[in-house]
Amino acid sequence: MAEKKCEECKAGAPEWMVTFSDMTTLLLTFFVLLLSMASLDQRKIKEALGSLQGALGVLEAGRKSEIGKEEILSRMDFVQQIKKTEQQMLAGLRNYVEQANLSSQISVVKTDKGISVRIMDSVLFEPGSADILPSAIPILEKLAAVMRDTPYNILVEGHTDDIPIHTPKFPSNWELSTARAVAIVKFFIRKGVKPEKLSAAGYAQYHPIVPNITPENRAKNRRVEINFVSPELAESSKNIFEENNSGGF
Repeated sequence: MAEKKCEECKAGAPEWMVTFSDMTTLLLTFFVLLLSMASLDQRKIKEALGSLQGALGVLEAGRKSEIGKEEILSRMDFVQQIKKTEQQMLAGLRNYVEQANLSSQISVVKTDKGISVRIMDSVLFEPGSADILPSAIPILEKLAAVMRDTPYNILVEGHTDDIPIHTPKFPSNWELSTARAVAIVKFFIRKGVKPEKLSAAGYAQYHPIVPNITPENRAKNRRVEINFVSPELAESSKNIFEENNSGGF
């Protein structure tokens, strides 16, 4: 009896493998898209991974995701409360500036950091000086009162125009802008603002808000910015640095 010949195998991969490969490729594309749209917030990444692992049932026995449902919900409530506070603070600061007839010299704007109070240098200092003018004290006292009761961190930035300065005390605009920011920070500390909430930075002429091409524009660029930094943003940055420090280089 002649041996029965086996059917020839079809060329190419099995049908199930093609379908499976398509599905895994689509899943990979989906998660890459999510990652590309997300900010690299270490805390949020942990939350997402914890939720995903729990949903897929891949947690090891006896383990829990690092952040529980209650903590996530409380964090959401915290963010919503901060947004309400931010709106109230923005409206209150703008109202104060208008009532004090300072709109031409002080502006209150919403930024990615939170809220920024931009004060022209002529309100705070004499030209080429980092000594606070007596007339500026009521304005700074008002801001200090707001800072004492707010959860926001405060970043004070000094800015100059592009005209060079060269004095024994301030060899360049770097020293002048930094000294002005530090002078404002020290004033806030004397008025009861917690030092751990405060930081100072000097940017010289390198962060203008308008081009340095006219005297009017240069006057706008010579400023001090008092930034009320969102607690969520400040916490996010802190967590990122903590992660980097713990792992070493």
